[in-house]
Amino acid sequence: MCYYLPALNLPLEQYFIPHTSNQSAKCAQRDALDLLYGNNSGSLVVTLSICLALVFGFPDNPVQSLKVYWLLFMCAIFVWRFLQTRHWKTKLKGQVYDATKPMSKFKIGRYLTACGFSAYSIMFFHAMDVIELACTIVILSAMAGGAATTLAASKVLCRSYAAILLIPISLLSIVSEDSYHNTLGILGGIFVVIMYSAAKRAHQFTTESILIKNQHADLLEEMELKNQQISEANTTLERKVKKRTDEIFELSNIDPLTKLFNRNAFSENLRLLIDSCKLRDTKLAVLFIDLDGFKSINDSLGHTVGDKVLLKTAQRLTNHSEKAQSLCRWGGDEFLIALENVEGDDALQFARQLISNLSKPIIIEQHELNVGATVGIAMYPDHGTDEIELITLADTAMYQQKQSVKSEVCMFTEQMRETLYRQITLKNGLSSALKNNQLYMVYQPVVDCDTGQVGFCEALLRWELDGKLIPPSEFIPVAEQYGLIYSIGAWVMQQSCQQAASWSFDKDVSVSVNVSVAQLMHGDLVNIVTRALHDSGLPAENLHIEITESIFAADINYVLQQMKSLQKLNIKVSVDDFGTGFSSLALLQSLSADVVKIDRSFISTIDKGGKAIIQATQYMANELGYSVVAEGVETKKQADDLKAMGVANLQGFYFGKPMKLEKLDAWHQGFKQDNRKL
Repeated sequence: MCYYLPALNLPLEQYFIPHTSNQSAKCAQRDALDLLYGNNSGSLVVTLSICLALVFGFPDNPVQSLKVYWLLFMCAIFVWRFLQTRHWKTKLKGQVYDATKPMSKFKIGRYLTACGFSAYSIMFFHAMDVIELACTIVILSAMAGGAATTLAASKVLCRSYAAILLIPISLLSIVSEDSYHNTLGILGGIFVVIMYSAAKRAHQFTTESILIKNQHADLLEEMELKNQQISEANTTLERKVKKRTDEIFELSNIDPLTKLFNRNAFSENLRLLIDSCKLRDTKLAVLFIDLDGFKSINDSLGHTVGDKVLLKTAQRLTNHSEKAQSLCRWGGDEFLIALENVEGDDALQFARQLISNLSKPIIIEQHELNVGATVGIAMYPDHGTDEIELITLADTAMYQQKQSVKSEVCMFTEQMRETLYRQITLKNGLSSALKNNQLYMVYQPVVDCDTGQVGFCEALLRWELDGKLIPPSEFIPVAEQYGLIYSIGAWVMQQSCQQAASWSFDKDVSVSVNVSVAQLMHGDLVNIVTRALHDSGLPAENLHIEITESIFAADINYVLQQMKSLQKLNIKVSVDDFGTGFSSLALLQSLSADVVKIDRSFISTIDKGGKAIIQATQYMANELGYSVVAEGVETKKQADDLKAMGVANLQGFYFGKPMKLEKLDAWHQGFKQDNRKL
């Protein structure tokens, strides 16, 4: 056989020569040479025509006689190349031969041709006017473009040919004192780079084509051989069927990156382990492992480095686990381990050691990277009796632990079960809340102390389930966890804009809508806001997007990009809960927010240290050109103190609680008649 492709998990290009026999390499080299010489006749005609055009196309050149000598030199090269092509057609084509020497001769001919054109550029550059120079560069560029295809079978030739043709004349043009020459030189240099990339792709395609051709030839030869040897063919077929079965098993059960079990395989294996524990009356622990800090590595250094971190983590998990068949990559940066015949204390000790092992630095591409791990544990039969339940409970324990302290271990408890059932109830209820009209909007006014008027109203979401009001602090995290926040957030935006477009305030009273981190990072917030404004007719300047400080813990560059896209629409941006989270003056300055809302915790402690924070925030806002809103104003004294400090915009129960639209209109009528509160 001429070429044989082993069934290994390697990139296609790696089978070309490195993984073949010497005979296969010679066969591939002959195919490459056949392609090169097959294109050579046409190339000779085109190249000769170009030489004639360069010499006689510009007869007024002062060195015309020297050009003729150059043409004679090129003709000698063409004659030699023609003889080599004829020798290939008459003596070598279709035969089995050693292609090493003919390949070398072919390369010499093409390099001589390229060098001849390069010499032409150097010899006659200073005698060319701008038109001749431009035509010459165009001609040489066309030759380089054609060579990227016709010479694709030779890696060195196709990549270097354009450079030899164009670099000399491009460099001479760039260093010339004529600006037109400079431009042409730069274009020539750019074309060299483009042609290098094109040649690289063309060579890869050609190489793979040769590879596939030889594969097909091998398959045909193998079929003929098997027709002659029925008994041996049956044995070979059985062997291949087994191998293919193993490959199918690997594809359906093995994670392609880490080579650990995937979800399906682990779940099936865990079910078998549970059955075994039932028979032997033993316990089993399921550990749900989530890496800490992996996302920031993936985002900052790229997925290639991230994949290497996952591979290193998988190796550490394998080395730490007694039974590799009880280990899997659940997805993303989550892993699962099942431990047989262990008590709860043993599982906790194992998890702590595992966290310590995974937290050791990882050196990748001269980067010292640190990832931790948070682990949740569920025990059979103490907590659950089937594989799905145990995995869910271990995930719940991990999530609970991650909410408090990361890189620690947490054992599932019955209290968590109640929390889980509550979350499931809320999740199921939220899934149908929009359809059942259980969600509604309320609005809390923000009062401008200077004018005594309402500046804007904050839109707040409320949910009533089975006659009970569910607080947003409880159902919003559930909506985010199960991906329901996107449809709910879009509905909130639509409702807020529609109702704000028709309320009884003056036309310059805005509505402020809260946006979560999950909504912002989802990527379609700008489209949702644009659609809501269009459908409602609400002017963009009458809409505030309100974000919390926690949003600065996400991808800050993406946050800034999204916020600036909204501000380009004339939408204002408010930063809520200021002073309690991650923001800094530098980030706020980059964001160019319009409004900063001081958290209610500083208002409630205005006489116990909160005043200093409020004054500092007010000063900073004045310097950066922001408006300041104080939240949680509940007494007249707080309102008076804040007004005295220069905080003009106040929000809280002292002025009005969150109200439905109809109550808000009635409140506004009474507020306009009663200015005692201000």
